[in-house]
Amino acid sequence: MGKGGLVLGVIALILGASGLGFGLITWIDQGKTDFWYDYEEAIFTPNPAAVYLNVPNLYVIIELDASATIHMLFTTSTRILPDPVSFADMIFYFWIDGERLLNPFTRAGPYQGDATYQYYPVALQYSQLLTAGIHNISIVVFSETAGNFMRHSALAVTRY
Repeated sequence: MGKGGLVLGVIALILGASGLGFGLITWIDQGKTDFWYDYEEAIFTPNPAAVYLNVPNLYVIIELDASATIHMLFTTSTRILPDPVSFADMIFYFWIDGERLLNPFTRAGPYQGDATYQYYPVALQYSQLLTAGIHNISIVVFSETAGNFMRHSALAVTRY
């Protein structure tokens, strides 16, 4: 074998070893979770009204090895009892590590409605940079009036 064949052989060995190394790293890394999810089917009636309340039984606890951007998605179905002269909304926020994010938020409900009740689908999503460590992510709701409720709630978090 000449010098050219020897050089090609060494390059092939390096590329092969690199491929095995990347494959091993990928195989070892596949146990890490990049997606967390929670679902609550039960009805939750925010009581008392006009108070910020954590949605019970709907939270995700994640652990990050290093700082990372996460994407959060919350969905639910609400039933609103309209108020004929004012707002009857339910307003939803993300809650991370004991702190309510003021933005974004979403609201569901009419202004001066006259129906017996109205149903609204709700979706709220946001991306946030978090530091390394353990983080608790949940939802806070503010109901303008008593009698509103939510059900079939889901919270999904993805790290990317």
